[in-house]
Amino acid sequence: MQCPECGHTPTASDPVDPTRCPECGIYYHKALQARVQQLEEEKLQAASTPVRVTAPTATQQQRNVQAVVSKYPGAQPVVVMDVNMSFGSMVLFMIKWGIASIPALIILGAIYVFGMTFFLGFLGAAFSR
Repeated sequence: MQCPECGHTPTASDPVDPTRCPECGIYYHKALQARVQQLEEEKLQAASTPVRVTAPTATQQQRNVQAVVSKYPGAQPVVVMDVNMSFGSMVLFMIKWGIASIPALIILGAIYVFGMTFFLGFLGAAFSR
């Protein structure tokens, strides 16, 4: 168990006392109880204070975009401002999506039939002897 106070993970060469941290000497259960109590107090305090949501500044947004782009070389940032779609075109889009799924269902059905045929043939051959 990793110590909740100092972060030390006991090794086989540490003294054998499963209730205490060999590095800082605290009792695990007392430290955990204190941490749980602290988290509950923070939760109550957070629930009682009003939440103020602020939008990230432009520089924060730029840093976030740069961090993501640096993970994926060659990626270009894209910002979607709005999806303006009428109800009729949305229905048409969903109908096309449904029609496009038919070949996938046919392929999955063929795989299922092939697999069941193979399995039942194997099972029949095993019991016919």
